Amino acid sequence: MKTIQLFDKGVYAPVIFLLLALFISCEKDSEPEKQSTDPVEGLKKIHEFADDSHTVAAWNETGEFRLGYTKVYFTVQDKDGKYIDSAELNAFPEMDMGMMKHSTPRSEITKVEGKPLYEAYYNFLMYSGQGNGVWYYDLSYTVGNAAGSFDDVVIDVKNAFRPDGTTPVTIIKTFVGTDEKRYVVTLVEPLHPKVGVNDITAYIHESKSPEYPALEGSFTLKLDPRMPSMENHSSPNNVDLTWNAAEKIYRGKVNFSMTGYWKLNLILQDDSGNIIYGNAITDGIEASSLFFEVEF
Repeated sequence: MKTIQLFDKGVYAPVIFLLLALFISCEKDSEPEKQSTDPVEGLKKIHEFADDSHTVAAWNETGEFRLGYTKVYFTVQDKDGKYIDSAELNAFPEMDMGMMKHSTPRSEITKVEGKPLYEAYYNFLMYSGQGNGVWYYDLSYTVGNAAGSFDDVVIDVKNAFRPDGTTPVTIIKTFVGTDEKRYVVTLVEPLHPKVGVNDITAYIHESKSPEYPALEGSFTLKLDPRMPSMENHSSPNNVDLTWNAAEKIYRGKVNFSMTGYWKLNLILQDDSGNIIYGNAITDGIEASSLFFEVEF
């Protein structure tokens, strides 16, 4: 009987090598990618507080508190440096202006899913030194049976500027509406504007200092972006800001047809269409009394 040789001796070794390489490659592909165990990777420390048992630190992308919307993350570590995954935190900023004090719109501090990290936002109404005011921060924590607090710590809230670094930019607005209530409207996005359609988001709070309750779902921010230096032209395909219940923020779309300085004119309306604040743009009126500024 004739023996059938499947592999020629001259090619046998290379074939085995190829099969082995493919096997090793498949094994590597099946290995899960290693995830970073550092919960603050990519963040910069703003400040930290420490007592005999724990260290609490605040972080964000810039390493600063800034006028208007500021997202903040917190970490809690024990004396061995281990991150705590089950802490409760409360932070209350307040500005002392000599004759009076006021706080600012903010969220509760909540746990970030899957990380020993806690998040909140603060919509700072003023920057440090404005009106000779000084910002203080009271922070408390609870970890099991342990509790601590850090009170009257001075914090630095930076002013916000247009790209020239010297011209202030309007990103938060306080006003009294036609209903005699005091409102705070804060621009959140776009954080990194680009030519084309961008997400635009904002918060609306009522001012009842020291509390600033968030106003959810009952308003519309009608949007009319304009370029004052370019004959005040607008752009197409903009979408008014309405309440997004899933994200708990007012969301719309803004279309920047070119780079430059844009004024985002707004009209705040209630759920019946009544104008609370702001005005339409006409041949004789170039801007609304309610607007934000974006330049890129």
